[in-house]
Amino acid sequence: MKPSKVLMAALLLSICVGVSADGSFRLENGKLIQAGASKQEVILIAGAPAYQEVETIAVDDGSAAAPLKREVLTYRLSNSAGSASLVVITVENNVVVSVQSKQDDRT
Repeated sequence: MKPSKVLMAALLLSICVGVSADGSFRLENGKLIQAGASKQEVILIAGAPAYQEVETIAVDDGSAAAPLKREVLTYRLSNSAGSASLVVITVENNVVVSVQSKQDDRT
Protein backbone atom coordinates (compact mmCIF):
# COMPACT_ATOMS: atom_id res chain seq x y z
CA MET A 1 0.00 0.00 0.00
CA LYS A 2 1.35 3.43 -0.90
CA PRO A 3 2.25 5.79 1.95
CA SER A 4 -0.36 8.29 0.76
CA LYS A 5 -3.12 5.66 1.01
CA VAL A 6 -1.98 4.70 4.51
CA LEU A 7 -1.96 8.36 5.53
CA MET A 8 -5.43 8.89 4.06
CA ALA A 9 -6.79 5.79 5.85
CA ALA A 10 -5.32 6.99 9.17
CA LEU A 11 -6.82 10.44 8.66
CA LEU A 12 -10.28 9.05 7.91
CA LEU A 13 -10.10 6.76 10.94
CA SER A 14 -9.14 9.63 13.23
CA ILE A 15 -12.04 11.72 11.92
CA CYS A 16 -14.51 8.87 12.53
CA VAL A 17 -13.23 8.34 16.07
CA GLY A 18 -13.52 12.08 16.77
CA VAL A 19 -17.10 12.19 15.52
CA SER A 20 -18.26 9.27 17.63
CA ALA A 21 -16.51 10.58 20.73
CA ASP A 22 -18.45 13.86 20.55
CA GLY A 23 -21.82 12.13 20.73
CA SER A 24 -21.19 10.03 23.82
CA PHE A 25 -19.48 9.86 27.20
CA ARG A 26 -18.59 6.70 29.11
CA LEU A 27 -18.79 7.00 32.88
CA GLU A 28 -16.33 5.43 35.31
CA ASN A 29 -18.86 2.65 36.04
CA GLY A 30 -19.00 1.78 32.30
CA LYS A 31 -22.44 3.25 31.59
CA LEU A 32 -22.77 5.31 28.42
CA ILE A 33 -24.49 8.65 27.86
CA GLN A 34 -25.14 9.16 24.17
CA ALA A 35 -27.16 11.11 21.64
CA GLY A 36 -30.66 9.71 21.24
CA ALA A 37 -31.15 8.93 24.93
CA SER A 38 -33.92 10.63 26.89
CA LYS A 39 -33.31 13.23 29.59
CA GLN A 40 -34.66 10.77 32.17
CA GLU A 41 -32.10 8.15 31.11
CA VAL A 42 -29.28 10.67 31.54
CA ILE A 43 -30.45 11.65 35.02
CA LEU A 44 -30.86 7.99 35.98
CA ILE A 45 -27.28 7.25 34.85
CA ALA A 46 -25.49 10.45 35.92
CA GLY A 47 -27.73 11.98 38.59
CA ALA A 48 -28.83 15.59 38.82
CA PRO A 49 -26.72 18.05 36.80
CA ALA A 50 -24.51 20.61 38.54
CA TYR A 51 -26.07 23.30 36.33
CA GLN A 52 -29.12 23.32 34.08
CA GLU A 53 -30.27 25.96 31.61
CA VAL A 54 -33.67 25.80 29.90
CA GLU A 55 -34.73 27.82 26.87
CA THR A 56 -37.86 27.71 24.73
CA ILE A 57 -37.46 28.57 21.09
CA ALA A 58 -40.59 29.53 19.20
CA VAL A 59 -41.17 31.22 15.87
CA ASP A 60 -44.66 32.27 14.91
CA ASP A 61 -44.85 31.29 11.26
CA GLY A 62 -48.61 30.78 11.32
CA SER A 63 -48.42 26.98 11.34
CA ALA A 64 -49.15 26.58 15.07
CA ALA A 65 -46.07 24.37 15.47
CA ALA A 66 -45.02 23.47 18.99
CA PRO A 67 -42.05 25.42 20.37
CA LEU A 68 -38.67 23.74 20.77
CA LYS A 69 -37.61 23.18 24.37
CA ARG A 70 -33.81 23.07 24.68
CA GLU A 71 -32.04 22.18 27.91
CA VAL A 72 -28.32 22.28 28.54
CA LEU A 73 -27.19 20.00 31.37
CA THR A 74 -23.68 20.49 32.76
CA TYR A 75 -21.91 17.81 34.79
CA ARG A 76 -18.49 17.18 36.30
CA LEU A 77 -18.13 13.41 36.01
CA SER A 78 -15.42 10.76 36.25
CA ASN A 79 -14.82 9.07 32.91
CA SER A 80 -13.93 5.44 32.19
CA ALA A 81 -10.21 6.28 32.53
CA GLY A 82 -10.79 7.57 36.07
CA SER A 83 -10.13 11.25 35.39
CA ALA A 84 -12.67 14.06 35.87
CA SER A 85 -14.37 15.64 32.86
CA LEU A 86 -16.68 18.56 32.24
CA VAL A 87 -19.65 17.14 30.31
CA VAL A 88 -22.22 19.33 28.54
CA ILE A 89 -25.36 17.55 27.33
CA THR A 90 -27.85 19.32 25.06
CA VAL A 91 -31.42 18.00 25.19
CA GLU A 92 -34.12 19.08 22.74
CA ASN A 93 -37.74 18.09 23.43
CA ASN A 94 -36.54 15.46 25.96
CA VAL A 95 -34.01 13.80 23.57
CA VAL A 96 -30.22 14.14 23.86
CA VAL A 97 -28.90 15.73 20.67
CA SER A 98 -25.32 16.48 21.73
CA VAL A 99 -22.81 15.24 24.29
CA GLN A 100 -19.56 17.16 24.60
CA SER A 101 -16.82 16.49 27.12
CA LYS A 102 -13.43 17.86 28.05
CA GLN A 103 -11.01 16.52 30.65
CA ASP A 104 -10.49 18.95 33.55
CA ASP A 105 -6.72 18.85 33.37
CA ARG A 106 -6.54 19.72 29.66
CA THR A 107 -6.78 23.16 28.08
